[in-house]
Amino acid sequence: MITYKEYFLFNEAAGPNKHLTHLEELILTNGTDGAVRAIKYLQELTKVLKTDTPKRRTINTTVKYDGAPAVVVGADPNGKFFVGSKSVFAKTPKLNYSIEDIKLNHSQSPGLVDKLVQTFVNFKDVRFNSTFQGDFLFDDQIKEIATIDGKEHVTFKPNTILYAVPTDSEEGQQIVNANIGVVFHTEYNVSLDDQNLPRFQTKQFGVDVTNINPGPKVYVKDAFFENDAGHITLTSEETDFVIASINSAKQSLSNIDFDKVTEQMLSNMNTYINTEIRGGEFLRDSNVSYQKFVEWFTGRIDKKISTLKSDAGIAKATKTKESLLSLIDEAREDILNVFEFQKAIKQAKDIFIQKYNNMMQGVQMRHYLFDDNGDLVVTEPEGYVAIDASGNAVKFVDRLEFSRANFAIDKDSKFKKN
Repeated sequence: MITYKEYFLFNEAAGPNKHLTHLEELILTNGTDGAVRAIKYLQELTKVLKTDTPKRRTINTTVKYDGAPAVVVGADPNGKFFVGSKSVFAKTPKLNYSIEDIKLNHSQSPGLVDKLVQTFVNFKDVRFNSTFQGDFLFDDQIKEIATIDGKEHVTFKPNTILYAVPTDSEEGQQIVNANIGVVFHTEYNVSLDDQNLPRFQTKQFGVDVTNINPGPKVYVKDAFFENDAGHITLTSEETDFVIASINSAKQSLSNIDFDKVTEQMLSNMNTYINTEIRGGEFLRDSNVSYQKFVEWFTGRIDKKISTLKSDAGIAKATKTKESLLSLIDEAREDILNVFEFQKAIKQAKDIFIQKYNNMMQGVQMRHYLFDDNGDLVVTEPEGYVAIDASGNAVKFVDRLEFSRANFAIDKDSKFKKN
């Protein structure tokens, strides 16, 4: 019988992940080690937020902004200024030292060229001694003045969320007067490899933007979540719920045989989960999720088989399909426990998201989505990033709200014109 690990006909090769992982995804991306990390994040956050006395931090939290595109700015190993997109992390990095470089390296993406040119022009006179990654928030093309709830706001919508700040506030005036806005979240060390190509290694998540000061025409923001320890506290009931969820996750983890639930199977489960989210579901019932996963996987293989021409090829692929489905059936209890683990982690995660959301109600910058009718609906921030003492980071996102919206919402939605 074919092993799941030997299965390659229907399984695409996984490339490097340039995105932060959702907390409950860690078990799917890193197996046992990922599951243990997920539990550790929750345990450490519980320690930080279960008391109203600030303490030495073992974990920090930043706000996740819904900016686009990603931009990288700073100094290369020779101290020379450059800008780039995520392509700076490619096997053959694309660092842009001039506007001509930007146009040459990104000629297939005119929108990206425009944003990188603006980034280059506005940051070229800053003396960088490091390299930073951030998200482009706005330029004059997407920045608008709008009246919301009877009050004038400056708004911008770089991706899915529309951000709005009252124009009569200090922050609002900074945005009104700026040509572009960028929120920085990651700092890198850059070195040259044996091919003399620049390679980036994360130095830290969370960036002190104090020394990044291009002037009043650039709005620069950091992603730090200020004053959570001592200002956000878990109630005793919330603490008990989180601890119970952690214990439930531990129990599920102890019942998983990762020799049966292989890396490739977990990868397919991870892809399947996104189909649940698109449908407004997320592991509400593990047994139902298992059945739907089997149906999804079967459909995926059948689609591949339908492209085959020869009878021999179809017969071979059909036999492979039967073997793979047999392996999934043998791992049924283990898959159910993976889903139960994720469900418990999500339940605990949601408590922290709500606590942070409550604190964000006090900030000037508000968040909105457009509904199907084009009307504004108040929403929460995209999510938060938890950073442990070793510098590892993971996303805390309400996937049923934001991730689903990100899949479904028209990114070009704007205010209705009366």
